[in-house]
Amino acid sequence: MRVRHKQPTLVSMWMLDVFCCALGCVTLLWLLNTRQATEQTTAAQAAFADLSRVRDDLKLALTNLDSTKLRLNSEVKTLTKELGAVRVEKADLARNLGIARDEAKSAQELLDATKLALNATEKKLDATANDLILARKEADDADLQLRRKQKEAEGLARKAAASAAVAEDLARLVRTTEEERVALERRAAELKVTLADLDARLASSAADAKAMASKSAADLSSTRTAAEKAATDAAAAKAAASKADTDLLAARGQIRDMRKQLDEANATIIDLQGEKAKLADKTNKLDPNDEKRFAGISMTGRNVVFLVDTSGSMEKTDSNTAAPMKWPNVCDTIARVMRSVPTIQQYQVIVFSKDARWLLGSGEWRRYDGEKSVAEVREALGRIRPADGTNMHAGFDLAFGLRPRGLDTIYLFSDGLPNIGPGLTPAQVAAVPPLEETRQAEIMGRFIRDKLRSTWNPSAASRIRIHSIGFYYESPDLGAFLWALARENDGSFVGMSRP
Repeated sequence: MRVRHKQPTLVSMWMLDVFCCALGCVTLLWLLNTRQATEQTTAAQAAFADLSRVRDDLKLALTNLDSTKLRLNSEVKTLTKELGAVRVEKADLARNLGIARDEAKSAQELLDATKLALNATEKKLDATANDLILARKEADDADLQLRRKQKEAEGLARKAAASAAVAEDLARLVRTTEEERVALERRAAELKVTLADLDARLASSAADAKAMASKSAADLSSTRTAAEKAATDAAAAKAAASKADTDLLAARGQIRDMRKQLDEANATIIDLQGEKAKLADKTNKLDPNDEKRFAGISMTGRNVVFLVDTSGSMEKTDSNTAAPMKWPNVCDTIARVMRSVPTIQQYQVIVFSKDARWLLGSGEWRRYDGEKSVAEVREALGRIRPADGTNMHAGFDLAFGLRPRGLDTIYLFSDGLPNIGPGLTPAQVAAVPPLEETRQAEIMGRFIRDKLRSTWNPSAASRIRIHSIGFYYESPDLGAFLWALARENDGSFVGMSRP
């Protein structure tokens, strides 16, 4: 019998099972790690996209903040200039108050001299009882007139003090706005630092995201933590930007309040100008020989143009209230001004509303013939019915056409800022929503003043003197505009107060 030897078995079935199970476990673990790495990569990419959007939002917020800062700087400069104008006007009022007090003192001295003369007359003359009563009555009237003048001077002093208080309040508000502007600049710098930090973190997160695919689960967990921290920082930056917007809104509210107070100050200036005009007129009546002044200002000019506003507001006290006597009073004032210019030789009158035209003739100079010329102008003005808007640009353009023929002085009579004519850009005309009427008038008024400086009446040429007489309407900016226009063109401004 042949003996057979069994081949020894190197790998048995149970060993093969063990090997298959081990291989399956390794494959499962590899698949699980691959899936987890994919999920972590997707999350990191989403965080990257969120951070990019946050960065864009921050850049837009910073851009808006810079534009708002520039606008606030411009408004602060404008308010500072207007504050300077108010201070100059306050100084003028103080000088006028001193003049009024000097006149009151002179009146007191005149009264004392009258009383002394009366006493001497009573001692020296055997006057009748009626003559003595009449003399005493004249002294009493002079004394009463003096007391009234003193009261008017005291009232002017009180109003000047009120104007000074308003100017101080405006100065404080300008300082507050400047401090807020500095704070906003500091906040903008902080936001820029935050943005730079976020950019750095974003770059770091992107680098980490690229390395995540090849790193272990621990590296992916660390990247997720960094992304969450970056998202938290982005949310904080958004909150800071929101707070900056809130601060900007508060600053705009304060600027609106400052503009309101400035409007009230301008209205006070108009009223004080009216009181000054009334006091000066009464002084002129006490001194009938002084015919070379009107409302306390010197009247000059040889070849004179009277530029008269005939818009619809010239017969209204406000936009809804008619004033039948306002236009006749304006005509009377123009006649008084004509009589008060002692050196006038030739004249012309321009009326303007929606456009401008010559009141008399077709633009040739008219020789001044005393009361005959005054009556002719007064009668022609009385036939006009004020209507339409205020195209002041057309009036000045027509007036300066006489410059080559010797024009040396312009007297402007108006009660409102320009609301028709050039000055607005196409973008401002087509703005949606449309610009407010007050803003349009401010832009047109600035355009007229700039054109006077650059084209019509430049400082390099022989200067045309421009005096302005303002009749109070409903815009407190009118007095400031006419005052600045007259000052920039070597003239004087008189406000006639409310009609």
